Amino acid sequence: MICQKSQHVASHPSMAPFIRNTFSIPAGVEGNERIVMWSYIPKAIAYSDGASPVIIMANGLALPRSAGLPHIAARFAAAGYTVLVFDFRHLGDSTGQPRQLVSPVTQLEDYITVIRFVTDPDTHAQFLSPKIPSSKVVLWGWSNSGGHVAKLATQADKLPISAVIALDPLCDGRTNFLHHMWHNPLGLARIGHWVLGDFLLSIFPVINKQTSFRVPAFGRGGILNSTEAEDGFRMLSSDSRENEGALPELGNCGFGKGPRMVNEIAARYGFEVLSQRCNGAEVKCPILVSWAKNDADGLIPSKVPRRFAEDCLKAENSQVSIDVYEHNGDHFGLHFGGSGFEAGIEKQLQFLHSVFGSSHSETKELK
Repeated sequence: MICQKSQHVASHPSMAPFIRNTFSIPAGVEGNERIVMWSYIPKAIAYSDGASPVIIMANGLALPRSAGLPHIAARFAAAGYTVLVFDFRHLGDSTGQPRQLVSPVTQLEDYITVIRFVTDPDTHAQFLSPKIPSSKVVLWGWSNSGGHVAKLATQADKLPISAVIALDPLCDGRTNFLHHMWHNPLGLARIGHWVLGDFLLSIFPVINKQTSFRVPAFGRGGILNSTEAEDGFRMLSSDSRENEGALPELGNCGFGKGPRMVNEIAARYGFEVLSQRCNGAEVKCPILVSWAKNDADGLIPSKVPRRFAEDCLKAENSQVSIDVYEHNGDHFGLHFGGSGFEAGIEKQLQFLHSVFGSSHSETKELK
């Protein structure tokens, strides 16, 4: 059962080039969980028999879909792409206990669930164009979710994925952990007992479903214990609270604020992240990989996505195109308000154009 919650039309409907819906789809082994998402549908698609590529987006670490993603999704929709922005289970508006759990396995499953929803016309027809071509699905991820979509790019021969945008991706959890252990051993040591305790809780399924030890996700005393993380969370939090629109140049689009941001994460992530790894040499679809110019020693050191991109280039063949991009600013620079936002949007649209061409949106003229 697919449940539509509400439809949001811009407060200046003649100015916004898209319509946003909120709905949920079943998830989990038994289908008793719900993934909540927004769909951004270009008006040229919504009011015609046309079709467009679909971009599937999810946020990094423990962040909900409301944290920065509306700005990016709206730019894609304004360019003619249909966009789905979802909350992983255990986060945001989606269901799942315990709350604020970040599990690489579960989050990969959620991406696949949304892919299957998009490519099954029987399930998506009432919310999206029934003519969505399964060969035009793009996965988008940043930070932690960037690592997920990079991994799924290695499975593009088995899943209907035509391209991947992996921004500052966490491609090697073990290397990233060792980097932070080296640069901030005391910070990790202070939460080590919580990480171990929460991991032990996860071993007992009955307790695991209801309980977790949580620590801050960003800032002092947290998993990401740095000024960069604290400032980035503050920037996204301010944006989530104060800006209801996603295209400032189009006026306030009146989208609503979405799920509130919670600066907490189940501490077991300190162990979970060690298993997060993907091999660039196995990528099987066009991919854009970015890293931050000012993040050599940051949240995800630039050497991690750079090494992944180098492996992608080694495996490049006639069917797989690899695009790399070093953006201005730090790890949060590609979000609205960051120094790399505008150039980053342009780069992502250029990549999509290289994959789908200028005629990616096949629509009839609106009357």
